[in-house]
Amino acid sequence: MEKGVRNARRKATDNDKIGRKHRAESTEKQAAKARQTERLIERLDVVEEPRKEWELRMEIAAAPRSGAVVATLRGAVARRGTFALGPVDLQIDWADRVAITGANGSGKSTLLAALLGRLELAEGGAALGPGVVVGEVDQARALFFGSETLLEAFGAAVPELAPADVRTLLAKFGLKAEHVLRSAATLSPGERTRSALALLQARGVNLLVLDEPTNHLDLPAIEQLESALASYNGTLLLVTHDRRMLEAVHTTRRLEVADGRVAER
Repeated sequence: MEKGVRNARRKATDNDKIGRKHRAESTEKQAAKARQTERLIERLDVVEEPRKEWELRMEIAAAPRSGAVVATLRGAVARRGTFALGPVDLQIDWADRVAITGANGSGKSTLLAALLGRLELAEGGAALGPGVVVGEVDQARALFFGSETLLEAFGAAVPELAPADVRTLLAKFGLKAEHVLRSAATLSPGERTRSALALLQARGVNLLVLDEPTNHLDLPAIEQLESALASYNGTLLLVTHDRRMLEAVHTTRRLEVADGRVAER
């Protein structure tokens, strides 16, 4: 601004003295305001950087990695009522990120249950590899629907953690004092998802299983989950019909289930 005053006086070429005086005075006023602002800035107290909004960052690979082979099906046939899946021969390896797609009722959840050993097979065999620690977000989320507080429900699921440690862990997932003392049943879908992910971190997981995770989540919770999956480096089984989630989540393999058969795409 001071330079502008000098320039205004030096470079004025017209003979309008009033105009030159007006321009000079205008520039001087701006320079005075600039100096005043500098003095005000000097008097400001230095403060810490404002706290950033919480952003979900799932880090649940606390369990040691499993063996090279995570899960296998050999000539597996699974039946549920009149529906039959198989025979299926399939191997899931360490760090595979597998999307399982197909129409509703095609057998996606049946395939998942067979892989995890939760469903008795009519034929063939299924096995989980050594060191596999399964973490299912849906099952973990189901623990947070009761009348007890979130702190109590979480503590019951991981009794080896002291209440202070539970609070610290939940706080890392954006669940602060106003959340942990509320009834678990009052949690929003997004808050329940955060609680489930925090629980998986506390337990340690190296095989993460998501079965139609977008069916009962609002958009913010879905986006949080997608963001969390980007940093997960274990083995992932993702069952979904949500095209947007398939595009957002990085996968290395895709299995398509149709008419009781499983094909790799």
